[in-house]
Amino acid sequence: MQYLLLLSFLLVILVAGNNTSAVSGTLIGSRMVGRYYGLLMTAVGYVAGYLIEGQFLKKAVSVLLPFPPEVVIYAILASFIIFVVAFFVKVPLSLTMALVGSSIGLSLKYGVNLPKSFLLSIFVAWILAPIISVVLSYYLNVVMSGKNYGNIWKYASAVKLLLIFTALFTAFTLGANTIGFIGNVIGFNTENNIVIVAAVFLGTFMFSSGVMKSVSQNMYMLKYTNAFTSQIVSALAVEVSTLFSIPMSNTQTLTSSVLGAGLSYKAKAIYLRPFLYIVVMWIISPILGLVLTYVL
Repeated sequence: MQYLLLLSFLLVILVAGNNTSAVSGTLIGSRMVGRYYGLLMTAVGYVAGYLIEGQFLKKAVSVLLPFPPEVVIYAILASFIIFVVAFFVKVPLSLTMALVGSSIGLSLKYGVNLPKSFLLSIFVAWILAPIISVVLSYYLNVVMSGKNYGNIWKYASAVKLLLIFTALFTAFTLGANTIGFIGNVIGFNTENNIVIVAAVFLGTFMFSSGVMKSVSQNMYMLKYTNAFTSQIVSALAVEVSTLFSIPMSNTQTLTSSVLGAGLSYKAKAIYLRPFLYIVVMWIISPILGLVLTYVL
């Protein structure tokens, strides 16, 4: 159990660091807020989401990982290995997909029949979420960009406030879903929660060096409106998934939302190659998780 707790601690550090630039990168990069306050806001959002809604992922953990801790550790270890490699090569890989793939690998290895209906609901959600994110982000950006707001300075100030809200909301949903999934693997109790919270702050402040750069910069040079529509649509998709106890990839929904926002412009400054690269990684990550847990 101690090794499981240690691996989960390290995994949360990487998750927090890996996603921080996607959450508050626009705010910090535009100097809307200082780096310290931006990181603090992000960490607080993660923790709030984890503590308030993290237990919503308890059903997913109980269904996908109905194994004793000495077996579950293989799923965490496989996901950790995959995520460490992705972290250092700066690839926005989906931890949730790797974990689900790892759980399937364990079920095959130990002859456990996972509920097919729940697995089907997860896979359907993984397909629908990016499609819905692209469509909603596209139309929301068209509506916001096409309106005449009169006083442009008041409009800019309002969008900045909305960006702060959406950054907090994005951090909240990631804390509830991805970090909540990890927290429920080790057990949602006071002692373990202290470990998770410590990992969140350590990861946010020490390992947030821009690993999600390919989403926020390389694929589309986000304006304030783009950043708002992308984040709010992505966060809503993850929040809905959390309410239904479905592990959902933040990188999946955010990347899809960024694509939708970019497609809404006549002059489309979009580089599709990074998008295609990430789609390939979405497919590979659960397969890698399955294979690693099966052979470990």
